[in-house]
Amino acid sequence: MRKLLLLQFLCVASFAFAQIMPAPDTLDNPVGEDEIPTISLSDNDSDAGQFVPGLLSSGRDPFTSAVAFNFSAFRYRVRGYDSEFQTAYLNGVPVNELEDDRTDFRDWRGLNDVMRNRTQSFDIAPNDYAFGGVGGAWNVDTRALQQRKQLRASYSISNRSYRNRLMLTYSSGALKNGWGVSLSGSHSCANEGYQPGTFFNGWAYFASIDKKLNEKHRFNLTVFGSPAQVGRANPSVQEAYNLAGSNYYNPNWGWQDGRKRNHRVDNVHQPMAIFRHDWKLNKNTDLTTSASYQAGRNGRSTLDWFDARDPRPDYYTRLPSYAQEPYQAEQVTNTLLANDTLMQIDWNNLYYSNRLNTETVGQTTGNRSQYILAENRTDTREANLHSNIRHIVNPHLQLQGGLGYQYYRGMNFMTVLDLLGGDFIVDVDKYAERDFAGNENIIQNDLNNPNRIVKVGDRYSYDYDMNVRKGFGWGQAIFTYNHIDAFVSAEGSNTRFWRVGNTTNGRFPDNSFGRSETQSFFNYAAKAGATYKINGRNFLYVRGFYQTRPPIVRNAFVSPRTRDAVADSLRSSMVYSAEGGYQLRAPGLKIRATGYYTQFKNQTETRSFYHDEQRSFVNYTMTGLGELHVGTELAVEAKIYQGLSASAVAAIGQNFYNSRPNATITQDNNAAVLENRTVYILNYYAGQSPQQAYSASLKYQGKKFWFANLSFNYIRQNWVDINFDRRTSAGVSYDAYGVDRVLPGSGLWKEILAQEQLPDAYTLDFFGGKSWRMKSGDMIFLNVGINNLLNSQFISAGFEQLRFDYAEKNVAKFPPRYFYGYGTNYFISLAVSI
Repeated sequence: MRKLLLLQFLCVASFAFAQIMPAPDTLDNPVGEDEIPTISLSDNDSDAGQFVPGLLSSGRDPFTSAVAFNFSAFRYRVRGYDSEFQTAYLNGVPVNELEDDRTDFRDWRGLNDVMRNRTQSFDIAPNDYAFGGVGGAWNVDTRALQQRKQLRASYSISNRSYRNRLMLTYSSGALKNGWGVSLSGSHSCANEGYQPGTFFNGWAYFASIDKKLNEKHRFNLTVFGSPAQVGRANPSVQEAYNLAGSNYYNPNWGWQDGRKRNHRVDNVHQPMAIFRHDWKLNKNTDLTTSASYQAGRNGRSTLDWFDARDPRPDYYTRLPSYAQEPYQAEQVTNTLLANDTLMQIDWNNLYYSNRLNTETVGQTTGNRSQYILAENRTDTREANLHSNIRHIVNPHLQLQGGLGYQYYRGMNFMTVLDLLGGDFIVDVDKYAERDFAGNENIIQNDLNNPNRIVKVGDRYSYDYDMNVRKGFGWGQAIFTYNHIDAFVSAEGSNTRFWRVGNTTNGRFPDNSFGRSETQSFFNYAAKAGATYKINGRNFLYVRGFYQTRPPIVRNAFVSPRTRDAVADSLRSSMVYSAEGGYQLRAPGLKIRATGYYTQFKNQTETRSFYHDEQRSFVNYTMTGLGELHVGTELAVEAKIYQGLSASAVAAIGQNFYNSRPNATITQDNNAAVLENRTVYILNYYAGQSPQQAYSASLKYQGKKFWFANLSFNYIRQNWVDINFDRRTSAGVSYDAYGVDRVLPGSGLWKEILAQEQLPDAYTLDFFGGKSWRMKSGDMIFLNVGINNLLNSQFISAGFEQLRFDYAEKNVAKFPPRYFYGYGTNYFISLAVSI
């Protein structure tokens, strides 16, 4: 009875704590803070690979399983954390990229069969292989001798990102001479994915060789890669979705020669090699050393244009809402409805415009392209070295630790893929041509090669390298006793980074070419925790975490594409976190209840966009950004009857900004600071994820190797990601236009400052399968997954556009863009293992 009362107290207390939400921020409102309505936030286009995929998640824990599968359609993030706060390892080497601290899961997609041996946590528990982040850590062991001995072939069909996938895997197991081999390859393809105009063409390869010399030494070499070309879908405004008659409208494609052509294509191939040595020094001590090297391309194509109209079909000037008069809006609406090709890219018109634009530049005469297909590239060279030791002192004490060094070079540039019927472009800046007309030097993207003629395959616009070096060391002590387990961990690191410009920018001739000043940050972290074992089934635990983190390199530089200037007062950020809870592990019942509290302080963030008040492309750098994440995680799994079990999961959080950062606005074509502003975002929702997520599942395990799982999933408190500059004095001020400000507390005041809450959403998902064992011992596996059985139409995320109508304060001029979750979709896989 006491255990039940304790569990109820933990659940109720942590739930109540998660509901504490202060009133949103104010802009010196004379009426009071409660005059500003409640606020919001969500996910945007930049982070596709930022979500936890099913490949890397354990299905044994109901909460982890729900996060990986049931909540993935809603873009849910555990505790609202960004992926940079979870550390990732492959065979013992870190794989978070140092330029943005994220993990690119695209590097090994299509290798499911050989990526199954993994450990993962979403909390601040101790790890055997790393200190870990506030969001936990995961490690995948791909060594050949760890793979299940088999020859496995599988075929999958789906209506998601790909339509067909063929995968073949061979693992030898342990051979007599101490060798072991594992090979895997796959091909995934779709002429069109779930959304119109998308496509998928991906290959994957994997080879791992083990050699066990003796009981003390074991070596492994693993090589893998996953080259792919993927046609993307972009989010759009609701007006465009309505005109297209579909929530899966994709503005990225248009018809060309009877085929759909997408201008936003990812072309990625970053192969990796890992060498690992396992050394058993003695019966109580193990030393593992891993080294890796990765090199490849990471490109994303896009349309670029010069002295021409924006070609995007959902650009605001092309939509009915832009019309000045109602009859004009009606005419535009009727025209778009009568010809649905107008809602897509007009490739023929782009070619036509280019072929009419004949110019002479220097000694070159020809068609100067007004429209081109370009590619933004980040080609990387990465090397990692990590050595990890574990020593068992006695039955009660185990020591662990490691040393590591990371090398990163990111080559960032833009290149021409297709001149679209033209002959060349000139490497000058289109905004500088407008702002500094007649100044031939200042408009140059590369003063070393003025008015350079650019053709297919040439680099243009920007070209720089980002270099990062990181050294780190960590240590951990784990104490184990009859009723108490405890641990304490610490880490120290030094991170250095600098920019190398490969061109001399005409706007910044003195600080764009060559090596910049090196930024250096020493950081440290510590965590500790204890578990009280009431008995073999009931556990209470509490943990604490503190960390300082260097600025994210991509946020540290004001405008790395043009110059080497860094943000003012650049410094390390801080993370504080605490968690505690109760866990029950009984044969027919599993329960976990956790409460958590996390603060992020002194973060730096940089965004670049066209600013309507400045009438220029600007860099918007915020310092002193803080967030508070607090909430509860509940998971219950129970066996109901023979083969029938049920589980329920609840993630209830409040993730919001808890500071008023300072924003420094600089014009991209001018080093002068345009303005410093206070951003009033205190208590606006953050996290780019639903605040609350729930799941209830029933699973039946049949006696003849079949199973079926049905789950209902529900999210609420999902908010649109905010435009920070709307929450400044400029957002509610007409000072530049002769009027003081929007009347505080008025309808317009509230409309500008309000944060949109997205509708609640749900899905009903089915997953089932059956296996057959043949007389020969071979196995056949059939798996079927059908997501969103009820074809629920829901917005998974949305974000306010960074452009804002400062002159007229028309909030609807640049409305939010939304991502819609898939309707009913399926996955069927048939595999044979011999």
